[in-house]
Amino acid sequence: MFGVVQDMPAVSEAEYHLVEQHLGPDRPAGLVAHVSGPIDGGWRVINVWHSEDDFRRFQSERLLRAAGLAAQAGLDPTKAARFTALTVAGDEMPFQ
Repeated sequence: MFGVVQDMPAVSEAEYHLVEQHLGPDRPAGLVAHVSGPIDGGWRVINVWHSEDDFRRFQSERLLRAAGLAAQAGLDPTKAARFTALTVAGDEMPFQ
């Protein structure tokens, strides 16, 4: 498993949904879990992937394009923190 944490300073819920709209409605291949919510002064997204390759494919094929289209929302994929996820527990939720 491979995880990515993305903090987006000064991004609101509405701006997050703008980026999400540019990503499209279908669940990316290899995505295990997607969690997002407000933090002090912005928005945080945490994703867990089956592999780093799955994340890199999503990043190059969809995320960078969506980030470019929604750049005014403050998304900067280069500032994402990466980590190895040793445990992922809970029911898988559909991507929305």
